[in-house]
Amino acid sequence: MQKTLFSILVLLVCISHPSKATSFIYNVTDYGVKANSGRSETASLQKIIDLCSTNGGGTVCIPTGTYISGTLFLKNNVMLFLDRGAVLRGSSDLNEYPELRTHRKGLIHAENVHNTGICGSGVIDANGNDTVFHGGAKSPDRIYAANFEGCSQIDIRNVSLINASYWTLRISDCDHVQIRGITIRSTSYFNNDGIDLDGRNITVSDCIIDCIDDAICLKSYYKERPCENIAISNCIVSSNCNAIKLGTASRGGFKNIAISNCVIKRPEQNDYFDYKKYTIPGVTANYTNNSGIALEMVDGGTMEQIVINNITMFNTLTPIFIRYGQRHSPLVGTMKGIVISNITATSNSLMSCSITGIPDQYAENIKLSHIILNCPGGGRKEHTLRTIPEVENSYPENKIFGANLPAYGFFIRHVRHLTLEDIQFNLDNKDDRHALYLDDCRDITIDKVKTISHLSESAYIRTNNVENLMIRGFSTENTLPSFLENSGKSSGIKLIGNDFSKVSQLYNEEIGQEVKEAGNLFENK
Repeated sequence: MQKTLFSILVLLVCISHPSKATSFIYNVTDYGVKANSGRSETASLQKIIDLCSTNGGGTVCIPTGTYISGTLFLKNNVMLFLDRGAVLRGSSDLNEYPELRTHRKGLIHAENVHNTGICGSGVIDANGNDTVFHGGAKSPDRIYAANFEGCSQIDIRNVSLINASYWTLRISDCDHVQIRGITIRSTSYFNNDGIDLDGRNITVSDCIIDCIDDAICLKSYYKERPCENIAISNCIVSSNCNAIKLGTASRGGFKNIAISNCVIKRPEQNDYFDYKKYTIPGVTANYTNNSGIALEMVDGGTMEQIVINNITMFNTLTPIFIRYGQRHSPLVGTMKGIVISNITATSNSLMSCSITGIPDQYAENIKLSHIILNCPGGGRKEHTLRTIPEVENSYPENKIFGANLPAYGFFIRHVRHLTLEDIQFNLDNKDDRHALYLDDCRDITIDKVKTISHLSESAYIRTNNVENLMIRGFSTENTLPSFLENSGKSSGIKLIGNDFSKVSQLYNEEIGQEVKEAGNLFENK
């Protein structure tokens, strides 16, 4: 009776799966595999997978119980199903993970196969808590929980993947992939990424991810094949590193990426990452996301047509980090066509949001709109006087410029054709920095940007070598000593339709001849 119910359950799951891989069902216990045996079942499980594929495909079903295994190689037209209560646990014997020609080892491995995947309500436990996998950052014995390389028509649904000793789920150079409803918990060791994606035509939805390293990370290793046509939605993610990231690997680039309706929250406590141990000035939280949204183009590829919408994030050091640089490649690449909107974020550091290119190479055509940033405050006047290094060849991350930036809102450098629209900054405490700092920027529109409780003696906006800047729709609830301060050569500044009734000094004399005003409201005028 129990087997009959199990078969019916598997059949229902298989019917909901559109692939031909579910035509026949192979219950592993019918082929001699024992649940809770305490011994390795690698060879037996692999024989069943091979048999299923040889016979034209089907579903290999693992019923309730714990099964020890080394690397399992998925084959064409095979769906691996784990029933509720089933645990596939990685063996502690490193000999159970054969060396691969070009890839790191994994508990589940699929290479150059089609029409395969993992589904069910069970658990894939890569056993990364076992110290046998803790050989250090460069150890080849650290394994993926699941790795798909050069595959097509991949479906991964509902399963839990936990305790990887390296990245948890890796999708590399794959086409037509669906990832839906999975749970990832990976805090066993360093570099515990959640999902790493490099491919084409991929959807990720309804996932819950908590990990030490990047939670959802898009990569681009192949110069001739960009990571493109990716949709990510309805996920809850947390990370001690970056919650949602494009990069760092960016050789081919990223095109046609849509990310929406996600929650970024505080990561769980773990034994391998505690920000207080790093004593970064201005950081008070032990466990926090490094960056909420990180867009990094540093290896010569092209990043374009990126849309990020409806994201809420809490407990992040830097809510938005956009970096266009030149790390290793002699080519610089391009970064353009980025839209970020409807963001609510809470920061807990002085490493503010930033959008930066490098000298003579501009990030361009970027629009940020409908954003509320809750900032901790605590910045000092001396922070506004810092010379921010270019570090154009360095690894891109929010700490690249140091522990603080000269603005609590956005630090923007080497950018052109940028629009900031309907952005509000809320300060928890007094901050003596600028709200916005623009350096070497061209064709900038700032529309309806405001701060609740800007109490700084520093000018609200600081510019340096800026051309064609339009500011409109500004308002403030408290008196500002100074609105705009400029250094360097700036020109083409337009102030249109702003409420300056509570601004004591509009701009410094040096920039006065470069400013044109129209339709602004002043006190007693």
